[in-house]
Parts: sequence; C-alpha cells; structure tokens
Amino acid sequence: MKLDRIYFNFFSKQNVGRQLGSLYIFTILLPVILLGGIIYFFSYRQITDNYTHLSELQARQVRSVFTTTTLYLQNIYDSVSTDEGLRKILTGDYTDPEDLKHALFEYDIYLSDILENNTSLSSLCLYMDEELFYGAPSGSYLKPFTNDIKETDWYIQAASDPNNFWKSDVRLGQYDIPYQELTYYCRISLPTTGSFAVLIMTMSNDHLRSLIDENEYDIYVSVNSDPVFLCTDRAYAGNALPVDIETASFRQESGRMEILGEKRIAALTYITPYATYDNIYVLAVSTNALKHIHRLALVFILVTLFALAFSALLIFLYTRYFSARIQTLRLAMHKVAHNDYEIVNSIQGDDELSNTFQDLKSMVSTLKETQAQIYEAQIREQMLYNQQQQMELKLLTSQINPHFLYNTLETIRMKAFSEGNREVANAIKLLGKSMRYVLNNTKSSATTLDKELDYVQTYLAIQKLRFSTKFDYSIRVDKRIIPSRYSILPLLIQPIAENAVSHGLKDIQEGGRVLIQIRRAAEDYLAADIFDNGCGMAPEELEQVVRHLDILPPESDHGVGLYNINNRVHLYYGAQYGLTIISRPGKGTLITLTIPLVNITEEET
Repeated sequence: MKLDRIYFNFFSKQNVGRQLGSLYIFTILLPVILLGGIIYFFSYRQITDNYTHLSELQARQVRSVFTTTTLYLQNIYDSVSTDEGLRKILTGDYTDPEDLKHALFEYDIYLSDILENNTSLSSLCLYMDEELFYGAPSGSYLKPFTNDIKETDWYIQAASDPNNFWKSDVRLGQYDIPYQELTYYCRISLPTTGSFAVLIMTMSNDHLRSLIDENEYDIYVSVNSDPVFLCTDRAYAGNALPVDIETASFRQESGRMEILGEKRIAALTYITPYATYDNIYVLAVSTNALKHIHRLALVFILVTLFALAFSALLIFLYTRYFSARIQTLRLAMHKVAHNDYEIVNSIQGDDELSNTFQDLKSMVSTLKETQAQIYEAQIREQMLYNQQQQMELKLLTSQINPHFLYNTLETIRMKAFSEGNREVANAIKLLGKSMRYVLNNTKSSATTLDKELDYVQTYLAIQKLRFSTKFDYSIRVDKRIIPSRYSILPLLIQPIAENAVSHGLKDIQEGGRVLIQIRRAAEDYLAADIFDNGCGMAPEELEQVVRHLDILPPESDHGVGLYNINNRVHLYYGAQYGLTIISRPGKGTLITLTIPLVNITEEET
C-alpha cells in the first residue's frame, strides 16, 4: 500500500507532460541503458574472446608448421650422422689421398643432392677438422674448421655443448642485403677420435612463408632471445620480438597486448624442437581485430542512442499534442462547471477525447463514468492488440518448417538430375537424407538399429564422394541380428565412423578402409566394431585418448566426440557399457561400442 501511495503521489502531482516524461525515463531510457550496457559488455567480451581464439589458432597453425619442419631437419641430421661413408671420412680411415679425395668429392655431391631435393632448406654445410682433408680441396658443402670459424659463436657453443641448437643468423642475399634465417647446428661427435663435426642447415624463409597463411595477421617468429627471423613485415626481421617472453605466463599468452606501441589482439606460443633445449616463439597478431570490435561497439552505441533519441522525440511530440487537447477539454469543463455552456467544438478527431467532448455538452453529470468507460475500452483494445500480435507470431512461427529445407534440397537435386549431373543429384539426396535423420533424432531418446546403420551408410557414402579413392568401407551385421527389431540411442555409431575417417585415415592418400561390424556379444550385449587401417596410435597417445573417454579433454576439440558418446552410453545404459579402443602404430585402430540388446518386439509383447 505504501508503494501504491508513493506511485500515486508521484504521478498525481505532475502534469501530463511530466508524467509521460517520467514514464519515458523509467520504462524506456533506464531499461534500454541498463540492458544495452549488459548486452554491450557481454557481446564485447565474447567478440574479443572470439578474435583471441582465432589468434591462438593462427599461432598454433604456424607452430605446427615449425614442428613439422624441424622434425624433417632432424631426420636429415639423423641420416647424415649415421652415414657410414661420412664416419669413415671423419675417423681418418682413408690412407690413400686419391681415395680420400674421391670420397670427399662423392660426399659433397651427396650433400648437394640433399639440398636440391629439399625446398625447406636454403643452405647446407658440413664442417670438420682441417686435418681430415689431408691436403684435399674442400668442396661446396664440406668445409674445414679454419681459425676464423673457430672464433665464431656457433663453433664455441658446439665445442662446449654436445647438444644440437638453433640460432637466428644473418645471411647476405641478393645485392648483399642482409636478412635473418633460422639455422640448425648439429654436432656429430666422434668418440673414437675425440673430435667432432658440425652439420649446419638453414631453413628457407620462402618455404616457410608458403606454408603459413598470413591473411589479416602479422606473424613474428624468433628462437630463444635472438632477433626475429621470420616476419610478415620483412623490414622488421632482425629486431627483437615485440613482446617480452620472460613476463608472459609460461611463455604463452593470448589476448590484448601492446605490440610496437599499439594495442592489438595477439597470441604467443612456442615449441621446443626435438633433441634440443631451444625454444622457437611464434607471435600471431590480428591487425584489424580491435578496429572491427571498436567499429561494432560504435555502431551498437549509435543505434542505441538513435533509438533513445527517436523515441524521446515521439514522446515529446505526442506529449505536446496530447497536453494541448487535454488543456482544451479542461477549459471546456471549466466553463461547464461555471454554467458556461457556450462551448466551441475545438477538439477535432474521432477518438475518446473527441467523443468525450461531444458527450460533455449533453452529459456533464456523467463525466466520471464516461472517463471510466474510456479507460476500460483502452485496456480492452490493448489486450486485443496483444492477442493479435501473439496470434501473428504463432502463425509466423508455424510457417518455419524443416520440410521447406527438404523440399528445397529435392528441387536442387531434381534440377541437377534433369541436367544429367547424377553425381551432384546423388550427393544432395544423401545430404537431405542425413539431415532428415539428424533433425528427427536430435531430441529423440531411441531409434532402431537399421535406421542408425542407414544413417552411417549415408555418411560414409558422402565421405566417399568427397575423398574418392582415399578409402573404401563396408558394414557387416551378424546374421543372428535383425536390425529393425533392436533399438539404440541415435547418433552413436556415426561419430565413431567420422573419427575413423577424420583422424584414423588422415595421413592415407589411398587404400584406406573403414570396416563396421555389428555382432552379438554374449546373450544380452550388442557390440559395434569400427576398424580403420590408418596410422594408428602410439601407446602414449592411446593411453591419453583412453583416459579422456571419461574426462573431457582440456583446450582441445580432439577426443570430445568419443567422450560425448561414452558419457551418453554411461548415462543411458549404465557404467558397465561404453567404448574400448585398441590401436597399433602403422596397423590401425579398433573402437568397440558395447550396449545392451534391446529387442523392440519383445518389449511390446
């Protein structure tokens, strides 16, 4: 009651203009500012997080390029360091100078072939003790440790440290223009003689650029605290990394950073190449992210301000119009109250006020009743209007039907079929069939085994159209099982088959195979075996995948599908059912799904 009195006193002591102004402030201005601020805050943060995630993905993509390339250089080092011909040269087994000269010449050609056949290398050189040449001339790729070489930083480090290491070195290009390149220094130790040789391999910046998508991103790459050797802005190469790697959390960071004096959204990550203790740092900087975010924020603020200003203008104009008519009516009633019945019909229109003004001339005594009727009529009109809007909304909602999508796909399929493109028509037919199954079973708790297998068949057929000769597939069902008589949770087998194609066969170009076998295990178990003859998994990787069947994988999408399937089976059927995985490197992977046998016909009986 106290609140009602405060509300009554607040509005009853103000004129109509101030009342409408107060209503505008409390019902439009303040809610729009409050809700708009909340929406702006969460939208701004979400968009910023999305751009940050994209920067992280870009940094990881560059990191994967360096992971692959550094491993490739490590393989070259392994092949060179274990070469028997080189060992014979380095241990001084040649007594005949002509034999030594011929061996040096042959090995120089061997190193030349390595360089020419590997686009990832821009230069390659093998340094060894000057005495091993025995007067034979050095080649283009076999060179001695001269006094000048022994004074270089890399020689001093190689002489004191048996480990391989990476450095960012300056190299003179065309017209003697210096530029930075990543160089791998590999020590080849000779325990029998106590000496060593050093294999130096330099990565090609052009090769690295061809593997990195630099669209809308500035990429900076450096090793340890050395200058940047690879950068989208080639003029910046040779300068320090534009972020302090020592202050970054675990030397990995993402989000807003100050890059060269400007705020940017960026992501910093690193890799430690195999068999070294060095770190290669990758910094991916989004060039336009903050501009886009600020532009969206400005548009949001301007739209909000325009909406508030436009509604304020409408309220203001209506207030003036309404107040003028009220004042006219008030003056007329004042005349009537003073027995002045010479009222000029100055209120034009065909609404409640004009009707009231007309009624005023003949029914002054019933004015209050008339006002109440007008108020009730307004409420009924608003209710009818609201009901009409709800009916229109329901009508529009009901018109949104998935059959429109199916009909559209069927129209496109028939168009392709009529033009003789049967492959496209078949692909569209498979897509429509797959989408229909997913839409029909998204909220369903059960389907039949034959429908699930038909969906898997459709999915694999679509993948077969996509990859052609990359793989074949087959689905086998135990003769003791009639698929139409057994129920199963929908969308259980297809994600496992998708995992086999996407991950199991990812490194296979042709000859891949996916085999799905449905069998009866014991009396009351249904087992689905999904096998692929892909790359398989090492024991460590397999152990990690098995562990993440019950624990959601952190910071990665890989393994989430298997986790979801295993979790759904546990929740619906029980903890004794689920997934088991067997995998061998180079042999393939077998995933077995175990669920109870649920016979539909027996349940109905």
